[in-house]
This record gives sequence, structure tokens and C-alpha cells, in this order.
Amino acid sequence: MLEGAGREGAHTVKIEPEVREEQRDVKVILEGIGFRKARYDLNQKATMLVDLSPPEEELLARMKGKTRYNVRLAARKDVEVSEPDFEEAWDTFYGFMQDTADRAGYPIRRSREYLHDNMREMHNAGRGHLFFATHEETPLAGIYVYTFGKKYWYIHGGSSNEKRSLMPNYLLQWEVMRWARQRGLTYYDMVGVPRPENFNEGDSLWGVYRFKAGFGGEMPTSSAASTCR
Repeated sequence: MLEGAGREGAHTVKIEPEVREEQRDVKVILEGIGFRKARYDLNQKATMLVDLSPPEEELLARMKGKTRYNVRLAARKDVEVSEPDFEEAWDTFYGFMQDTADRAGYPIRRSREYLHDNMREMHNAGRGHLFFATHEETPLAGIYVYTFGKKYWYIHGGSSNEKRSLMPNYLLQWEVMRWARQRGLTYYDMVGVPRPENFNEGDSLWGVYRFKAGFGGEMPTSSAASTCR
């Protein structure tokens, strides 16, 4: 990797390996080939990881009671989950992201153009998938995931301000978990949750954590980003 970067004239190579804090031996290997701890992480250091290998009945049983209830409520209310055409659905999905950011009180940190092009490239490569939860043909929520190997990642998501009592986000997560299992994926990385050193209700990600934790995942902690110049 480093030799290839050198041939291309790269100044810096930055990686964010999925290495837990206690895996000191791996850190030694990374340092041995020239990587050093970066000043900041590109993505969230603490994540929520769901093991998808058990049967569906066990996955449901691992969920918190309220989460499982909301999944079933949305299904009873005829919420449906599908994978729409990316370009046709993009404007609606970005609107969901805006609505969610407005409700939570935080900005969308990337431009609309950047997000579109990034998701489009991953979609074209067969690594990015957009899903909608709809009710009576009206989209209510969306999630965009990356896939690689036996794992998939929750990259972007959002929901509208309409029909929130139908709990579309819960069924959306569950159906995408089922979709992933059917394709041989065995792990789901739900990404950002509060860091262990700031694990309290005052953290800006606490609400996100409570939602994600309901699906029965665990919180492995990865090492910070590393750079090699």
C-alpha cells in the first residue's frame, strides 16, 4: 500500500484500522511499517457492532423489548422497506438527512454535492445501498450502507417529520439486517456512539446510542487513525 502511494506521489497515507485498544501487538506492527497516531479521527472511534450470524429469532430476542415492539408495530401498520433507484430517491433521502439534522440541532458537515458523489460512486461499485421505509407509497425514512466482505456499515440515515408514530426507522433497520444476512453478511457496524471516556447522557450522541443499543449490539473500541508520511 505504501509503495503504491509513493508511486502516485502521495504525501500522506491515512488509515483507520479496525483495531481494538487492547490489541497492542497490532499497533506495534503498524508503527514498525511507519504509521503514527494521527491528530484526529475521520470517523467515530467508538462503534456499535451487531453479530448477524444467529437465527433471526435469536436476533429479535437480543433486542431490547421496546425496540422489538417498535419493529413489529411498524410491520403491523403496513410500513414497507425497499431499495429504490438511487438517482430517483436521492433528493428525498437528502431531505431526510436535513430534517434529521434540524431536529437534532447539528449541521450536515459535508456538502450536498460531496455526499451525492460519494454515495453514487459506492453505489456504482456495488458497495453502497440505499433503502427506504415507506407507508402507503410515501417514503418516511432512509438508510445508506456500505458493504465489504462479510460486513456492512451504517453510513448515513434520516427520516421525515411525517408519520413518526409508525416507527419506520425500527423496521428499516431490521429489514436491512435481514437483507444483509440473506447475502452472507455476518456483522453490522452501526458506527458512531459515545466514546467510553464520555459515556453519559450529556454526550451529543447519547440519543443515537440509545436507538442503536436497542438492536442488541456491543461496543468494541477501535484505535485512532494512523498516518504515514
